[in-house]
Parts: sequence; C-alpha cells; structure tokens
Amino acid sequence: MRTATPLRQKGRFGRRNGNTIVESAFCFLPIMLIFFAIMDFGMGIYAYNFVSYAAREGSRFAASRGAQSTSPATADSIRDKIRSQAIALDTAQVSVATTWNPNNTPGNSVTVAVSYPVSPLIGLFLGKITVGASSTMPIAQ
Repeated sequence: MRTATPLRQKGRFGRRNGNTIVESAFCFLPIMLIFFAIMDFGMGIYAYNFVSYAAREGSRFAASRGAQSTSPATADSIRDKIRSQAIALDTAQVSVATTWNPNNTPGNSVTVAVSYPVSPLIGLFLGKITVGASSTMPIAQ
C-alpha cells in the first residue's frame, strides 16, 4: 500500500517562502556599498597620482624653459601643458599655481603646485576632497 507524502512540509517556524529574496537584499546592499567605496578610493588614488605627476612634469617643463630659452615658460603655458595631459579628470577643475623664486633666470628655482577636487560617489557623507602636490626644480636654461 502506498501512502501519499506531502509536497511541502511546514518547517519549525512555519512557511518560509520568500526568505531567500529578503536575505539576498540584506547581503546585496552592503556588498554594493563596499564595491562603490572601492571604486571611489581607486578614483581618489588615480587623481592623486595624476596631480603628483603633473606637478613634476610642470616644474620640469618650466625648468627647461627659463628666461634664456627661445620660448620661455609662462604660468599660462605651464597650466595648459598640465591640463592637456589630464585624462578622465575635469580639466577645468585642475588648479595650477607657478612660482619662480625670485625670477625665471637660470640658477633660480621654480615651484609648481597642482590640486584637484575629488567628488566621491558616496560624497553625501564626505563632500569634496582636494588632493594636491607640488614640485620644485632649479631652472637650467
């Protein structure tokens, strides 16, 4: 004789339909938050890496184009050189400050300071973070 077995048995806590969806939602949100935080951190590191590279490159550009050069460097030419190399960043927000100590004749020094405001995706809590770097080199020409 054959007995019929029920297709669904009630568990100890009753029916549990839909638990997987709710538990997945509870796990999905923190995982996505961590994912976006990693992306934000990576973009901040990228921006800082570019700013430090741009400061070095700008001071190198200015040091090799002093007052005795055929085309001396100006603050505008240094700013344009740096902004032309900005990839995946808003070039209008790249700030460049150039200082010649005391002037741009050979033997003196030039300092280039570059900064960029980073706006994280989760910026509601942090706001804008400004990364910056500066570089000083002696003027050769």
